[in-house]
Parts: sequence; structure tokens; C-alpha cells
Amino acid sequence: SFKPAAWPTLFEGPWSCAVRLPSMLHDGGAAGGGSGGYPSAQDDSCGEPLIEIRTNTGFVQCKATDIVPKRFGVHLKRRSIVLEYEVPRHNLIAHHPIEVDFESDEATGTSSGSTAPAGSAVAGSDRGMDGALAEKLRRMHSPWLDAVGTDQLAALVARLRAGLARGGAAAAATTASAAGSRALAKRCRRARVQGIPETARASTRSKEPEIRKAFDLVRGSESSGEAVSLEDLYAFIADYLGFGQAEVESFFDSFGNSGKGATFESFSQGYALLNPFMLAPLKGPIRSREVIVRKSGSLGGLQGSSQQVNLEYLEDSEIYVCATTAQAFVDDCKRSVVLFAPCESSVFVRNCEDCIFWMAVQQLRTRDCKRCTFYLYSKTEPVIEESQDLAFAPWCAKYPGCSAQFEKARFDPQRNLWNAVFDFTGKPDRSNWRILPLNEVRSLRVELPDERPDGSDGIVAEPDGPCPEVTHAMLCADPVSSEDCGQSMGNIPQTRPNPPQAPSGPVKVPVLVFRDSGRTTREVGAGNLDAFPTA
Repeated sequence: SFKPAAWPTLFEGPWSCAVRLPSMLHDGGAAGGGSGGYPSAQDDSCGEPLIEIRTNTGFVQCKATDIVPKRFGVHLKRRSIVLEYEVPRHNLIAHHPIEVDFESDEATGTSSGSTAPAGSAVAGSDRGMDGALAEKLRRMHSPWLDAVGTDQLAALVARLRAGLARGGAAAAATTASAAGSRALAKRCRRARVQGIPETARASTRSKEPEIRKAFDLVRGSESSGEAVSLEDLYAFIADYLGFGQAEVESFFDSFGNSGKGATFESFSQGYALLNPFMLAPLKGPIRSREVIVRKSGSLGGLQGSSQQVNLEYLEDSEIYVCATTAQAFVDDCKRSVVLFAPCESSVFVRNCEDCIFWMAVQQLRTRDCKRCTFYLYSKTEPVIEESQDLAFAPWCAKYPGCSAQFEKARFDPQRNLWNAVFDFTGKPDRSNWRILPLNEVRSLRVELPDERPDGSDGIVAEPDGPCPEVTHAMLCADPVSSEDCGQSMGNIPQTRPNPPQAPSGPVKVPVLVFRDSGRTTREVGAGNLDAFPTA
């Protein structure tokens, strides 16, 4: 029976015409870009139209009832679905291209009398439009598709639509990234902020005088236009504030008036995003699929004292805080990658799920977290509460200035209490946390190619780190005793997890590489570690 929905493979090669079935199939594409069949004259015996199929040696004819569908594929460049079918009577395999018109009324959700522009979805969801388009394709290609269900065709249309959308987004990102690189090279570099920046109180409630002051600071005294350019934003956001390049380009994409520059009005709409200490949604309940960087000195610590930073409602994102902090709160984040440079006191992680953290802290405190991983340096006992399925391993990250920050914070790399976990909701029969085995450990390397140690155009600051590489022996070692923690108030059971099993052979810990070089076309977040470049 015909069960095409079970076929996992998509055909994405060149067009192939029909070929006779030898002992080993070949694709027959050398005969040219012909179609796998054309309706021809009717069969006089029953009035059924004949299909003419081009082969390497000529043409053969068959009826629609002779066709046995085999599998489907998509061809993105030609915007087509490809049906591979068999004609047993002629011992043939053929490919039939089905071109999909995404500008048709069915594909855009418009009626034939609608005046809506092509590509606008004014009637129904994409799923409904894909179904209508699939039904149209079944009618147009009925000799080949009579045995194919509309739902399966709609799923293929949806995959083709999604593939074209991904390709268009990648091309647009590549073009925009090139523009960002040019702006980065052309800008007049600015020195990093000393102390607390002017945008420290930026929020959606900020008043016009405050926003105007920041806008004029972005424009600079030499600017003659009414709008700020991408070069202006790079100099202010990346150089002066110490944010990442992806944030600059995202801000310009959202508020730069299609590349013409950010006016005061559009700048005001995104002003809250320039608060270096509050990483939270601008509008809506969450902030997702973003790459956020805080470079050294961006959180008040270059010449002043470090400040508190808050991460809230971030999902499927990556946050690299390479600046020291006084205290940090991470609340309601999901499936995100988070790096914290040395924190002078505590990092509080609450209501987070499926996140991966690299953090160096005086103390870690978690509550109501699930399935999170911590690559940890902790000067005192980490504390967890009402949390489940947590995983721990020693800190294993590098970024420019990391070693100096550890030294300044008086964090001794040889005295790491990463596995001296105290569970305020410990159970006598099980542990709420585990130690990662070596084959699950991932190291992190953060590269900041536009960062200079002295703020000039000198040598690029290279990633460094004071901690040793993670080994199986480190993962199995007993906890270091704490000199700074007090005694627990109650008799709370502390069930430690078993040591991880030894690897079956040599293990090289993969090094995930993040490079601050503008917008990225890869999928981001903790669920996409396989998409990271590796060193």
C-alpha cells in the first residue's frame, strides 16, 4: 500500500527524468532537465488521458492508473515538490516536478477579488493556506496525485514554505551583517564609560528629557543629521556602553527606519533596551532568540564599583556577562545559555528551566529551578531549594580579562566549592542534583574581536581563564570544606549523588565558541549547543 508519510528522506538533487529500472537505480539527470511526464492524447479504449514520459532513449506512454507513487522531496531553488513514482508496466522510475506558486490566491489567503498585496495573509492561518494550495495542486496534477492525501501535500507545502523563509532570512542576515561590518569599520571609536552610564535608569517609563540627553550623546557634537546612523550606534552602544554587536544591529533593525537612521521618536521606542543592568522584555511577556553581551566595565566596574544586574523572562537566548557584578538575579528564564563573570556576592537563580550556566560567584542560590546545568566556581557552598534535576560541574570558561577578574575578586581557582551543594529541600532517598560525567561536559570560549585591552586600536584581547581543564578525577573528587558558611538550622537530609561513571576511553571536552561579530544565522539558546562553532 502507498504510505508516503512514512518516508523520512527528502529529494533535493537536480531534476531527473524517467529512467529504466536496471539492477541498480541511477538518476538519469544527464538527459537534461526534462519533466517526469506530460499529459498526452487520450487512450481511445477508455477515454483516459495518456501520460508521456521522457526517458534516456525516447518517450513512453502510460495511464494514470499505471503510476505507483514512491516518495516525495522538495527543491528549494525551484520552489517545487518532487514526486518520485514507478511505472511497473514499463519498468520505469520517474520524477514529476510540482511547482508551487506562493503568490497565488490560495498561497496568500486572498480571494480572487481581494485587493490585498501578494504575500499578505488576510484570510486564515498558514496551515489553512497550505491546505488550500495543496488541494489546488491535487487538481492540477491529478494523474500523479490521485493516491496522495491533501494533508500530506499540505505538509510538504509547509516544509517548502518554511525552507524558503529560512533561506530568505539567512540571505537577509548575511547582507545586513555585511552592512554592520562596514559600519563597525567606519565608526569613530569611543572610550568605555567610566562608572555609571547615562542610560542606567532607562525604562519604558523614562521621560523625554532623559531620553533626549541620551539621544544627543549618541549623535555626538559632530553629527549634522536629525537621525543616528548605524555607525553612531556602534560607537555608543558597543564601544561606550560595552554591549555586544548583535544588540547594536538588532536595535538598528528595529528602530532604524529601514536603514535611514533612528530618529528621536524611534530611538525613544527602544530606549529601555539600553539599560545595561536590566535584561528583560521591552514589550510582551518574554524576550527570546537574542544574543546579549556585557563587556568589561559595562556594569559600572571599570573605574567605579560593580552593580547589580537582573535577567528576566529570557527564552532561547544567549547572555554573556563578561563584566563583574555586585549581585545578580536570574528569574523565569528558559532554554538559555548564561555566562556570569565573577560576582562579588550572590547570584540568585529562580524559576528557571533547561538553562545552562557558566558562573563564578561568592555564593549560588537557586529556587524552583528544573533541569538546569551549572558550570560553577563558588567560593562558598552552593544552595539549592525546591529544585529538581540540576547538574553541576566545575567552571570551564574563558573570555578576555577572566583571569584578572578572578584575581581582583580573590577567587582562588584551586579552591572551588562547586560540588559542596547544600539542598534546603533534601530528601533521604534521592538527590535533586547530579554531577555531570566527563562526556557531557562542555567548555565555553567567548571571543570579543573588537575589544581592545586599552580601548585603542591595538591588539585584540584574547580569551583567558585561571581554572584547570575539567577531568574525570575532578568530577569525582570530594567537596572542599567551606571556611565561610554557617551551620544549617534544621536536620535536613543531604543525599549526595553518586560519582559519574568513568569514560570508556579518552575524552576531549568540546569547546563551544561564541564570537561577538554581529547577528548570527545559527539557532541560539541552550537547546542548540550543536549549532555552536567549536575550537
